[in-house]
Amino acid sequence: MKKFALLTLVALFVLSCGNQKNPGENSAENAEKAAIVYTVDELYAHAGELVDKEVTVKGTVMHVCKQGGGRLFLMGSNEDFNIRIEAGEKIGAFNQEQMGSDLTITGIFKEVKTEADAHNPALEHGDTASVHDEDAEEAHNIIIAAQEKVEIVYFMEGIQIVKEEI
Repeated sequence: MKKFALLTLVALFVLSCGNQKNPGENSAENAEKAAIVYTVDELYAHAGELVDKEVTVKGTVMHVCKQGGGRLFLMGSNEDFNIRIEAGEKIGAFNQEQMGSDLTITGIFKEVKTEADAHNPALEHGDTASVHDEDAEEAHNIIIAAQEKVEIVYFMEGIQIVKEEI
């Protein structure tokens, strides 16, 4: 009976070790993500590939919103390169004492396109039967012109302040 209990214990130990994930698999991936800290300038240089991804950015705080501290702006190499950071639920609020300090913040990089006023007037009320080739061509031209005027704005939904240097 003792041998059976000992064999069972050894078998459970071996099986439990075999089911564990290799910590090196995900830790290398996580370390690589954590190792990349973008400057504001670099963030804009790689903006297209970073949209909707978690990123970490470092910059100098150039503005903190006075009504509740819900957002701040990090400056890059100059005032023309800045990114808006929304505090969100996880950060809560930024404070005025952070003005001028260097912050490293992790968040989700987002893109917003301005609303284009382009639409097909014939389709406005679901009237697909009255769409003529002429109307379709005019609508197509309106859409193309509006897309040329679309402005893309980037911001981050803050997750956490990684580091603060005063």
